[in-house]
Formats: sequence, structure tokens, C-alpha cells
Amino acid sequence: MNNPNRKLKIAFLCLTLAFLIFAGAGVIGFRSLFRIYDGKIPIIANNHKPIDLSALPTPNAELFSEALSKDTDYYETGEIVEVPIYEQKKIDSFITGMVIVVQNGSIESEEKQTDMIFIASYNQLRQKFTAVSVARDTIVPLSEDEWVRVNTAYSRGGVGLLINTLNDLFGLDLQNYVLTGTDELAVLADGINGIPATLTKQEASYLNEQLGTSLSAGRQKLCGEQIVALLLDRTSDNKGDLGRAERQLEIVHDTFVYMQEKFDSSFLYPFFHTIFRNVRSNLDFESLRGVGYEMAVAEELTFATVRFPFDDSYTELNMDGTYVILPEFEKNRILLQQALYGKEVK
Repeated sequence: MNNPNRKLKIAFLCLTLAFLIFAGAGVIGFRSLFRIYDGKIPIIANNHKPIDLSALPTPNAELFSEALSKDTDYYETGEIVEVPIYEQKKIDSFITGMVIVVQNGSIESEEKQTDMIFIASYNQLRQKFTAVSVARDTIVPLSEDEWVRVNTAYSRGGVGLLINTLNDLFGLDLQNYVLTGTDELAVLADGINGIPATLTKQEASYLNEQLGTSLSAGRQKLCGEQIVALLLDRTSDNKGDLGRAERQLEIVHDTFVYMQEKFDSSFLYPFFHTIFRNVRSNLDFESLRGVGYEMAVAEELTFATVRFPFDDSYTELNMDGTYVILPEFEKNRILLQQALYGKEVK
């Protein structure tokens, strides 16, 4: 029987060797070829005071409506200010965490909108990869008198403000990010010859209506355009943004398993070449290589998916005519820490 982890290990080592040859020989400038560090967000000393959740007023339509009216126009008003990432003490030296944001449209667009936010972590000791999908309609405080959807933190202050907000509210130590766009995500999906997915009848109908395709229910491979449309679908299961977050996790899991089973050395190099040209990150090459290598050589690599907010830990509200999800912060803080670190952080 073939061992998919062994195949991935061999392929990853071939990829690393190819990069070393190119960089060492000076044939191409490694960082000049890959645009992964364009617009890199700095990490600075943490001197700010976190929001006191116990002192916050209950969110209401008045507090929420002004922010909602600006939910999509920061780029037009010039209010976008790229916020640096505030340094955090690492909770567990064997766990690497990051925020993954998929911006709507192209990564080059100034319109910083997103319907896809993930928190990911890899536990080296437990050989476990965890992916958390954050429902976009979750509302969070940006200050003591302003409640906004969580994706508004990205719209207003970039990935830095989003990371700082998640760290402050839920006691995390996130410092790293990976950023791409739905346009680039479609390119990446096509780069691995599509992604397998099991469609419900409602999902197939949704894609056919949106894209003019003739898909049917069942297991099949979707191209980049189709997989992006499915990731953004929030109507076919009548569960709104919570259903979309769950669907995103299903697709992430299917992609992870597919990559484990199908990758080989000839496939991996062009795929990673495409990745480095279509994502932005502050992870240096050594960190990327280290995490990738650890995942490749893991004998029993496990994969867990988590939807945030957790079941029975939120209230669905109608704020000024708009649907939002209000999380129970303390309960979600504990559950999120347990999912990412295997323990509650004191």
C-alpha cells in the first residue's frame, strides 16, 4: 500500500532541493521572483491596552449602524490605515499559528473585502493541523463603543488589525498571516487540476445558476471558478454565514486530503511556484520550509476543522435590519484556545 505522507515527503525534499539550486546558483533572485513579501506587515512591540470585555455595553442597533454604513467603503474614503501586528508572547513553542485571509476579487485590489477568514495551526508534537473558519457575520468590538463585523477589521486596518483583534478578544498569540484573493485562489485550484467536492442538489443548482454550468449532485472535481463560487455560497443550505463557514471547512479538508494523496515531485514545484506568486505572507522561507517539512514527514498527520463561533455559544440577532452573530466571548475564548493549543491559556 502506498504511503501518501512518504510520497509528500519525497516531493517536498525535491522541491527544497530545486529552490536551493536556483538560489545558490544565482540563476534567479529567490525573493525577486516570488512576490510573497510585497507589502509585508511589520510586527512591533505591544504597548496597547486590550479592550475590557467586562466593561462593554451590550451591542445594539445604534452602536452597530454607523459602522455598518461604512462596511464597504474604507478604500473610497481613504480611511484604510495598515495597522502593524502587535507582538505576542508565544503560548507553545511547538505550535505554529497563522491567520489566512482570502480577499474578495484580486489580491491587488484596494477594496479590502473578505468573506473568508481562517485561523490555522500546526502542532509539531501531536502532528496535527487545525483549521478554524471564522463566520464573517460575527460581530466584535473594535473599541469600547463600536461593534462591527469581524471582516470589517480587515477592511479598515488590514490583516494587522484583524490579527490584533482576534488576539485581544480570544487570548491568542497569532503573529503570522497568509493573504490571497479569490481570483488567485481560482488560479491555485486550477494549478492542481481542480479540487474534488461532494455537491448537494442545492449546491449544484446554485453553481449552475451562478455560472451557467450543468453540474449535478455527487462527488466530482471542480475548477477554480466553481470552487470559489462554492466557497462563497451562503444561500443553498438556508444556514447563511454559518453554513458558508462550515462549507469552507469541508472544502479545505477535501483539498488537504487530495494534496496528500496526489502530489508528486513533478507536480509540487510548479504548484509552489504558483503559490509564491499569488499569496502574500510574513512567514520567511525557513519558517515555510520548516512547517511544510514537518507536515510532510509526519507519520500520522491528523487534520481537524472547527467552525467559529462554536455551537451553543452565540446568539443570532437582527441589527438595524441586518443579520449578525453575537458570540459568547468567554465560552468561545476557552473553546478556541483548546482547539488551537489543546488547553485553556491562563
